[in-house]
Amino acid sequence: MRNEEKTFIGIAPIFHTLVFEMKKQRKKLYFFVFITVLIAVLTSYILQLFPDFFLSTTQAQFFSGGLNYISIITLFAACLCFSGIICSEFNKRTGFIVFPKINKYKLIIGKYFGNLILVVFIVAVFYFILGLFGFLYYGGPINIRIFYSFGFAVLYVVALSSFVTLFSSFMKNVNITIIITMVILLMGFNIADQIVNLIFDDSFEPLYSLAHLGKLINSVLLNPFPVIRYDNDPYGMGGMMGGSFGAWITPSIFMGIALLLVYIIVCFVLAAILFKRRQL
Repeated sequence: MRNEEKTFIGIAPIFHTLVFEMKKQRKKLYFFVFITVLIAVLTSYILQLFPDFFLSTTQAQFFSGGLNYISIITLFAACLCFSGIICSEFNKRTGFIVFPKINKYKLIIGKYFGNLILVVFIVAVFYFILGLFGFLYYGGPINIRIFYSFGFAVLYVVALSSFVTLFSSFMKNVNITIIITMVILLMGFNIADQIVNLIFDDSFEPLYSLAHLGKLINSVLLNPFPVIRYDNDPYGMGGMMGGSFGAWITPSIFMGIALLLVYIIVCFVLAAILFKRRQL
């Protein structure tokens, strides 16, 4: 009985912080849910009303087309929600309190999971609307691969959140953290991927890139999964007088999962180390 009470006392601060953080971030939740519903309805229903837009031939293709926007939604949500996980505590000077009323690590864990629940909920709303229209257009059953895609989307959200949390552990300002992480995730990885493709072609896959790993969200819907994962497109009279430009379509499922987990573990470990050193 005493052990159970000790466990509850230990977990209670995390739970209270989690609930408080979710209430604190509810305006961001409302905003992203509104944007998510708007994009999902626009791509799934409104565009289908125009004669120039044809309905996909299969349910999987329909889901794949709708999920083109999920990476952008998750990226912005992760940057805005997780950028202040650690650095806001030092910005408000609470990270330097010697005898805090709550263990600092429990505080950070509670804040993290509170924001994670919100972002995963936003992703779930998008998938729910997409699945609903997929059922209305094509009937049942729902293609099981959309559940695989949702699983990868959640894993991708955790990887993004760990990346942003790492920057939050050593940056001094929340707004600067948002700007830097957005620039890296929106442009940095994509520019690096393009340079790597130009230099190495198909001899080097950009597995370092979160942008590349995020392609699994969409590509897992393909049946069968692509065996040839590098696409080489010729340009300049079919490539006879010009050249070709290649791009990696998707990572393999195994490497994608493995490297997303590596990202998560490494970023969280580094964030914990930097957070501890910052308090010294």
